[in-house]
Amino acid sequence: SILKDIVHKSKIADLRFPCKKVYFLWVTRTQKQFEWMTDIIREVENVDSNQFMDTHIFVTQFKEKFDLRTTMLYICERHFQKVAGKSLFTGLSAVTHFGRPNFQDFLKSVRSEHPNVRTFGVFSCGPPNMTNNLDGACTNLNKQEGATFNHHFENF
Repeated sequence: SILKDIVHKSKIADLRFPCKKVYFLWVTRTQKQFEWMTDIIREVENVDSNQFMDTHIFVTQFKEKFDLRTTMLYICERHFQKVAGKSLFTGLSAVTHFGRPNFQDFLKSVRSEHPNVRTFGVFSCGPPNMTNNLDGACTNLNKQEGATFNHHFENF
């Protein structure tokens, strides 16, 4: 409901909404664990005519980072995404990644894509290991010149 509300508020012309873009990263161990979320993301994509929401799904559970199965899944997913503009696995426009997210690289790319933004709000909810990793990425990037990342999180 939060995702739907954010997209809805971004479309109201009279409302001064402080966000210009939302990057939503859904990190899950297996594809089966995020299947319940695909319907919600699909609904958001269908009403998000301004492409306000940029969704990335990370499936983290693979035996080895570069085993043959993972490599083939990655190649097929990337090719299908380029050709069809959708994920082979979910049918969503959201990009599916295999492996854990490199939060520092992701945040660097967000910073470079939005050079005029001075402060980014980063919100996360997850296990302490993940939120600590993201917090460390924000801290490291805040030591560099450029926009700052303010991380707010909940652990479960």
